[in-house]
Amino acid sequence: MLGDLPSAGTACGIGRRFVAAQLRGWQVDESIVEVAVLITSELVANAVNHAPPPGHLQVSLDGRRVRIEVTDASPLPPEIVSPGALATGGRGLLLIGRLASGWGWEPQAPGKVVWCEVILPA
Repeated sequence: MLGDLPSAGTACGIGRRFVAAQLRGWQVDESIVEVAVLITSELVANAVNHAPPPGHLQVSLDGRRVRIEVTDASPLPPEIVSPGALATGGRGLLLIGRLASGWGWEPQAPGKVVWCEVILPA
């Protein structure tokens, strides 16, 4: 399923609700829904804060894993930073790295797609 992301402050909430609704509709375990929603929030926030619109959100399920993809119009790769203890941001990709089974990015005209996957319990 694919959803367009607004370039406003409402994008994260819209993205979270979109992913939660899709996964619950597919009867994914609630613990996975919670992780996927948090990851979605971070991916969408990065796209909105660091890249020009348009942005798109896609979530898919293949029976073994949930895959979340966010596209944006910036060709620059996502960058993991080490924020200081008092920093109020900059931890999104670190959090995604801890919660997701895997993540990465690929060029996609006019910018890129950043993706992550969460493995379903056996």
